[in-house]
Amino acid sequence: NFYIIGTVTQPGTYPLMKDMTVLQAISLAGGLGEWADADSIRIIRKSGGKEKILHFDYKKVISGKNLEQNIVLQPNDTIVVP
Repeated sequence: NFYIIGTVTQPGTYPLMKDMTVLQAISLAGGLGEWADADSIRIIRKSGGKEKILHFDYKKVISGKNLEQNIVLQPNDTIVVP
């Protein structure tokens, strides 16, 4: 599973599909809400007992810039959309 919270149409827990990216996860949650801060999305990932924060700028990714931010999700990742 992965989790998506904040300003998305349908926040919650979702099953993690093989090779699912952040953009695909946002789509699965119904897309960004009207007032979402699209350039300040964060992915919280636990790794080795520590939490790591990864940045995701929705506007840049969908315009073809910074595509490396569209990472493949791992189990228990939490996407935070402010």
